Amino acid sequence: MEEKILLIINPNASKGKARIKAEEIKDFFKSNNKDIHTVFTEHAGHAETLAYEGSISGYDTIIAAGGDGCINEVANGIMKAGGKAKMGIIPIGRGNDYAFALNIPSDVEKACRLIAERRGKRVDVGLVKGGYFDEGRYFLNGTGFGFEPLVNFKAMEYKHINGMPSYVLAFIRILLKCPRPYDIELETDREKVRLNTQQVSICIGRRMGSSFMLAPSALVDDGYFDILYTKHPFRSFGLIKAAIAFITGKHVSMKKDFEVYRAKEVKIRSQRSDIACHADGEIVAKGDGKDFAVSLFANALFIYC
Repeated sequence: MEEKILLIINPNASKGKARIKAEEIKDFFKSNNKDIHTVFTEHAGHAETLAYEGSISGYDTIIAAGGDGCINEVANGIMKAGGKAKMGIIPIGRGNDYAFALNIPSDVEKACRLIAERRGKRVDVGLVKGGYFDEGRYFLNGTGFGFEPLVNFKAMEYKHINGMPSYVLAFIRILLKCPRPYDIELETDREKVRLNTQQVSICIGRRMGSSFMLAPSALVDDGYFDILYTKHPFRSFGLIKAAIAFITGKHVSMKKDFEVYRAKEVKIRSQRSDIACHADGEIVAKGDGKDFAVSLFANALFIYC
C-alpha cells in the first residue's frame, strides 16, 4: 500500500516565505514518486488539530514544516491520537532548537531527503501538567519555569526578528525588570528540595532559545530528562554571567551556582500562583501557574532524522 504523507506547514514561518518552501517540498516528493497532501495552518492550535485528524484518518507520516511551535503542535496531535504516525520535521522557524538536537539540516531538500529515505529513530517525549493544561501538554525539546520562559515569551512578540537576535533582545528587556525568584518545592526521583530560584529547566534536547546550551550532554532517546536549576537568586549582572555560561554550556561546571542532573519525573509546587512555564516555547502558564507535574515517555514517537 502506498504511503500516505501529510504536510502541515505554518505559512508565516521563514519570514513569510513558507509558501515558496511548500512548493519546494511538494516538488521534491513528487520527483521521488511520493504523493503528499499539504495543509497550511490558519491559527494557533490548528497544527495540533490537523495532526490529530491526520493520524486517526490513517496518514503514515505527518510532516511539520515550521518552527519549534509548529513541531510541538504536530507532536501533540500525533501523541493524542496514540503516537502511531511517524513524524517528519522541516525546520523553517525562529529557533529550530529541536531540529538542532536531531541534526536535521535547515536546508529544505536535505531535510526532505531524510524523510524520503525513511531514516530515523524513536525519541523520548515529555508531558507537563499544570497552568492552562490540566490534562497536560506534550513536548519534545524541553519545558522551563521562571526566567527562561519569560525571555521566550518576550521573543515571541518580535515579528520581524528571528533566531538569536530576538532572544538576546528579549533577554535585555526582561533584565531591565529583573524577575524575583520563586520559592518552590522541587521533587524528582532523585531528590526533594526547597529552592529560592529564578529558573528550572527540564530538557530532552540540548539547546533552548536558539543559542543557549542548557543541557549540553542531553540525549533525545536515553529515557531521561536533563534537569537544570539555579541554586540561588541572581542579580542583573549575575544573570548576564549566567546567560554567557549557557551559550557555551560551561554552567555545568559552576557547581556553586547551578545543579545539573538526570531524572524521569519532576514535580514543582509553589505557595504563590506566579510561575511562568513553557513547553517547546509554547505558553503553559504566563506567570500565573502554581503546581506542575512533568513525566517522560521513553521512545514514544518515531521521527525521521
